[in-house]
Amino acid sequence: MPGLMEALSGDEIVSFEPDAESEEKGADDATKYVSHLIYEKNDGFVTLHDAIKSCLIARMGVVKVYCDRSEEEKEEKYRGISAIELQALESDSEIEVVSAEPSEYQPQLMEGMPPELGQAFDVVCKRKQNRERFVCEGVPPEEIRIARDCRTIGDLRFIAHEVERTASDLITDGWPRSEVDKIPSGSTAEGEFERDARHDYDGSWDQDDDGDASQRKITVTEAYIRVDFDGDGKAEYRRVLKAGKYIHENEVTDDHPFAVFSPILMPYKVIGLSFYDLIEDLQRIKTALTRQVLDNVYLSNNPRTEVLENQVNLDDLLNPRPGGLVRVKQIGATREVAVPFVASAGLEIIQQIDQVRDTRSGVTEANSALNAESLAKGAIGSEGVQSMMQAGAQRQKLIARVLAETGLKRMHLLMLKLVTQYQDRPAQIKVTGSWLDMDPREWKNVYRVSVKVGLGSHDKAQKIANLTLLGNMQKEMLMGGLIAPDGVMHTANKLAKAMGYTDPAEFFPPAQPQPQQPDPAVVLEQMKQQGAQQLAMVNGQVQQQLAQVKSQTDMQTEAMKQEAQAQQAQQETQLEAERNALEMQNTMAIERYKAELHMQTEIQKAQIAQQTALQTAEISRRTAVESAQVGKGDGKVGEDGNVSHPLDGVMQQLGALIEQGQPKPRRRSGSAVRGPDGRLHFEINED
Repeated sequence: MPGLMEALSGDEIVSFEPDAESEEKGADDATKYVSHLIYEKNDGFVTLHDAIKSCLIARMGVVKVYCDRSEEEKEEKYRGISAIELQALESDSEIEVVSAEPSEYQPQLMEGMPPELGQAFDVVCKRKQNRERFVCEGVPPEEIRIARDCRTIGDLRFIAHEVERTASDLITDGWPRSEVDKIPSGSTAEGEFERDARHDYDGSWDQDDDGDASQRKITVTEAYIRVDFDGDGKAEYRRVLKAGKYIHENEVTDDHPFAVFSPILMPYKVIGLSFYDLIEDLQRIKTALTRQVLDNVYLSNNPRTEVLENQVNLDDLLNPRPGGLVRVKQIGATREVAVPFVASAGLEIIQQIDQVRDTRSGVTEANSALNAESLAKGAIGSEGVQSMMQAGAQRQKLIARVLAETGLKRMHLLMLKLVTQYQDRPAQIKVTGSWLDMDPREWKNVYRVSVKVGLGSHDKAQKIANLTLLGNMQKEMLMGGLIAPDGVMHTANKLAKAMGYTDPAEFFPPAQPQPQQPDPAVVLEQMKQQGAQQLAMVNGQVQQQLAQVKSQTDMQTEAMKQEAQAQQAQQETQLEAERNALEMQNTMAIERYKAELHMQTEIQKAQIAQQTALQTAEISRRTAVESAQVGKGDGKVGEDGNVSHPLDGVMQQLGALIEQGQPKPRRRSGSAVRGPDGRLHFEINED
C-alpha cells in the first residue's frame, strides 16, 4: 500500500493529450481541472486508498463518478429580526417562511427611526437549494453486480449498484411516498459476510432505528443493462433505477459511471486476481502450522502429569502455586510426562512458507519497508539487497501501472465527460500558487489519455541521482564552452521538481546579464545602429510634426466648411422666412381684394334691383293705362295688315330701359405665379 499510494498520488499521473496544436491549451487545462475536482473538491486520496486496498484483498475496487443534481432542504431559525429583514427573507426565492411570531427581544429605536423598525420577529424558515456537484466516491465490492463474461470495463452488458437507502432519502429525491411505503425493507443476503468482516474487527455494527419509519432501510438497485426495450430487435444501453418491484427511472444512456481497479489482470476478463488469490493456500497452511507450534510451546511449558490413582491429593496437584505441597501416600506417585519441543522445526517451516509467499507476491521486507543502506550489513550484501529491491520494485511498478491504466484513467475520463456535459460556466482554480481560468465549454469531451507512473521514493531517488550526474557533466561541458547555460538551468529545474518543490524559480531565479568589455567592431556597429536609430527618430519626429500640421490644417478646413455651411443654412432660413412672409402678404391682399370686389358687386346688384323695381312700377302703371285704352278699342291696323296695340310701344320702351341699365358685373379671378427671383406675382383674369 505505501509504495502504490505514493506512486499513484503524484502530480499529473494521468494527463490528457491533444490531437492538434489548437487543442494543446484545452488539454492542459482539462488535466489540471479534472485533477483538481478529484483530489481537491472530492476526498480523492481516501477514495483511491479504499479502492486500492479493496482490490488487493477482494480482487476489485470500484469508484463511482457522477453528477449530483439534487435539491437540498435545510431548516433555519432567526431570532429578533426586524420587519425589513423578514421582508427580505420572504422575497428570497430559495426561502420558504414557515412561521413568524413576535419576538421577546425588542430593539431600542434611535431618534428619527421609523416605528416599524422597533418590531422584532422570531422566524422559522426552510431554505431549498439546487445542488450540483461532481462526485467521485468509493463503492464497496459487495454492492456491485457485474456480468462476468465481459472482457473490458467499457463494454459491459450489465453492471448494477445495490445500496441501502432510507425512505427519507428516496422521498427527498422525488420518489412517490405511496410507492416508497409499499417497498419492503431489508437487504440481499449476498455479500453480507464481506460487510460483516469489514465491521467485525472493531465491533462497529450498524443498528437500525426501528422507531422511525423515515429511517427504514430499502435496497435500491441502479442497473446499466443492454436490452431491447422498444422491441426493434436492437439492444440499447439503458439505465434502470428500481427498488423492489417499483421502477423509478428507465432511460437510454451512453455509458455507466463506474471505474474498476484490479491489481493482477487476467487475459480477456474485467476482474483479475488479488493478492489473497496468490497466497490463500499458503495463508491457511501457515495458520495451521502456527497453531501447532503454539500448542507445542504450551505443552512444553505446561507438561501433563502422570498420577497413581488414589495415592495423590488431587486438590494439591490442581493448585500449582509456588512453594506449594502435593500430598501423596506413596513416593513416586506423580511423574511429569515430558513433551519434546519441536516448535523450532515448525518455525523453520513457517519461514519457508513466508519465502514462498514473498516469491508469489513479490512483496518482501527488503522492498516494502527497508532500504538498501539499512540492509547493507545483511548476509546477502548490499548488491544483493539492491538487486532484490529492484526486482520487487518492478513488480510493484507493474501493479501500479495496471491500476492506473484500468481504474485511474477511467476516473479521469468520466470526470471530464461530466464536466463538459453539465458545467455551463467558467471556473477558477488555484494551481501552484496562481489562479487559472477554466472554461470546460471550450474542451472536447474525450481526449487521448497518457499515464505516467513512478514507484515512490525509489524512483525519485534514482531520478535525483541521475539528474545530479547530468548536472556534473553539464558543469564540465559548460566550462569548456561546449554547451549553453540554458541546459544547466533546465536540469536544475528538473532536479528541484524531483525533490518535491513545485516552484523551482524560488531557488533558481533568472540571472542578470553581466557587463562585458566592448569590442571595437561591436561598438562601431552599435554606433551605426544608434545613428540609424537617431536618424529614424528624427525622421519620425518630422513625420509626426508634418502629420500634426496636416491634422491642424484639416481641422481648420473642416471648421471653415462647417462655418460656411452654417452661414448658408442661415441664409436659406432667412430666404425661406421672407418667402413665407411674402406669400402671407399676397394671400392677405388677394383676400382683401376679393372682399372689396364682393362688396362692390353686392352694391351694384342692390342699385340695379332698385332701378328695376322703379321702372317696373312705372311700366306697370303705364300698362294699366294702356290696358284701359285698349279696352275702349284704341287698336290700329298697320300697312302690313297687322293690328298694333298701344302696349307694344310700352314693351319696346321697357326693353330699351333694360338695355340702357347698368352693365352686368363681371367676375374676376387670379392665380399666384413664382417668378425667377423667387417672389410671388399675381395675374388677374376677367370673364
